[in-house]
Amino acid sequence: MGSPLRRALPAIALLALAVRVAYVLLDHGFPVAGDALSFHLEGGFLADGEGFRRAFEDVPTAEYPPLHTVVIAFTNLIGLHGTQGQKLFFACVGTVTVVLIALLARAVTRSERVGVIAGVLAALYPMLWLPDGALMAETTYGVFVTGTLLAAVAMIRRPAVGRAVALGVLGGLAALTRGEGLGLVALLGIAIAWRAPGPWRRRAALLAVSGLACVVVLAPWTIRNLSTFAKPVPISANANEIWVGANCPDVYYGDLIGAWKFQCYGKAPPGDESERAAAYRQRGIDYLRDHAGRLPVVVAARLGRVLDVYEPWGTGTFLASAEGRHPRAQHLGLLAYWLLVPFAIVGVVLLRRRREPALLVLLVPIALALLVAAVTYGSTRFRFVAEPGLVVLGAVTVDVLLGALRARRRPASATATSDSAGISQSQSMEAWKA
Repeated sequence: MGSPLRRALPAIALLALAVRVAYVLLDHGFPVAGDALSFHLEGGFLADGEGFRRAFEDVPTAEYPPLHTVVIAFTNLIGLHGTQGQKLFFACVGTVTVVLIALLARAVTRSERVGVIAGVLAALYPMLWLPDGALMAETTYGVFVTGTLLAAVAMIRRPAVGRAVALGVLGGLAALTRGEGLGLVALLGIAIAWRAPGPWRRRAALLAVSGLACVVVLAPWTIRNLSTFAKPVPISANANEIWVGANCPDVYYGDLIGAWKFQCYGKAPPGDESERAAAYRQRGIDYLRDHAGRLPVVVAARLGRVLDVYEPWGTGTFLASAEGRHPRAQHLGLLAYWLLVPFAIVGVVLLRRRREPALLVLLVPIALALLVAAVTYGSTRFRFVAEPGLVVLGAVTVDVLLGALRARRRPASATATSDSAGISQSQSMEAWKA
């Protein structure tokens, strides 16, 4: 028969896929622009044997981490050359993330029922399916983020060499999809060192194994970049370029405070991509230093934007639309997010009362999203790394509420059946709670 979650997973996956396909089909007229267009074009170049070539220049690129581009190249190789076909492919990728979230919920809570609830929530939650129709890297990132969180829970439960390797490999793949994935690995390492059982020396050795596995995964791409560009590019040049767009007058004093603006880049500096990126970084840092007194207000706005509590319905939705999210769908996502957050907060309290060590694994991505926003700029999609954890935490609360409703209804329904079977009401409750 299998476990309840195992029996429910096919239905959860079908629901997730249906929702994502429906969104892609309904959203077919929305333009693919910005980073999404670059991913689409660069994936095509890679599939054609041109290597990692910049979208609108015939020069090598490491503007983005490579893995999402590799996945798009794969879609080209299987015949999906258009954006619509590629979006449908990523609807399948997003479905994998939903399944992994259900497994993550079970791993954290040791409850099949919470796993089923989390799977259904993840299938329906717009902030998880919006990226799947945008061709942005978050869809690929979601698979590796959730896989990394699963590996971290396993390490906190029972540290072992194989699990340490899995954590490093999955974390490295997450970093090759979005650069801040490297921060996820580092923060999870701290959490594991703190909460995992066993002597400190063994924990340190296993985390060293994880670090080595992560380095091995990153090494080919980093070596390629070192041999291609004039300046070091460990993962992506965009990690340097971002500074100028996040530190300029319009995002310190204007309507876009706390956000990012492409027009802040100004005239392109000389040199290859790595040299231009370094010059952009210096421009941004120079502006930051000259306006350091404004930084507390800017950082507060950045955090407000990543949490979608500062101008989310207006400029936040406008900025999200530039990243491939349809405005009406984004509004639906905001409503669902605001509804989920109180449930997630209660879920934190419940797991803390149960002294669940794996709670820390769910809190790490939230901390990472806030840290990234504070240092760079605020954007809804920077919170994507935290969305799987929010769903799991919300599922914990929903499970408790459903249990309370079931407990209230039971006395009113004459417990003759339980009594005739030789099972008392209190025994039935204990069995249900288990």
